[in-house]
Amino acid sequence: MPLLPPASDSQSQVFLDSEGDNWFARNKAAIGARNSFHETEIIKRVLEFDRDNINTVLEIGCGNGAKLDDICRFFKAEGSGVDPSSAAVNSGNESFAEQHKTTLKLHIATASALPFADASFDLVYFGFCLYLVDRDEIYKAVSEADRVLRNGGFLAILDFDPMQRHKRPYHHKPGLFSYKTSYADFFTAGGHYYLVAKDSFSHSADHFSTDSDERVSLSILYKETDPY
Repeated sequence: MPLLPPASDSQSQVFLDSEGDNWFARNKAAIGARNSFHETEIIKRVLEFDRDNINTVLEIGCGNGAKLDDICRFFKAEGSGVDPSSAAVNSGNESFAEQHKTTLKLHIATASALPFADASFDLVYFGFCLYLVDRDEIYKAVSEADRVLRNGGFLAILDFDPMQRHKRPYHHKPGLFSYKTSYADFFTAGGHYYLVAKDSFSHSADHFSTDSDERVSLSILYKETDPY
């Protein structure tokens, strides 16, 4: 019988300790084989009109920074990334240093504790990670993203987008769970964020999926400068 993580360990801690590195090991080859990403193409297309005002970008759940690099190249922006995997962060930072990409820097951290000052970024991107955040930390993650994003900036969220929210066992490690819901709603419900665009597609393909469990979306939100 597989051992479950201790009850006191949050999912964030489990990913910091080991599962983040395990995820990177499983996906490193597939990420390296790609030269474009459907989700970053959507971000670039939707936000091209404000290209000159996007100078700093943060990706939460950045892996080795491949998608962050793609975004920052388009906007000619400085990039920061956070990920719980030390293997992914070290791999990305080494790669950027070798190629003299001094405008990107990755850090070992989680969504609920971002190591950045208030209003530091023009664009914050959740790179498919909110579904793995503990429910007792989800509002910390929402608050942290809001804290580091300036008024008048943009928030992009890539995540599962099922018809009904639900909890499922995380099949890569017993004792962990995935939480599938519409994460843009956490931000728009308060009236401080406006939904600019939403593109729904499959977790495994670049087109819409009729399977609600397989469906993901890329939502782009604008943080109002004066919401009230």
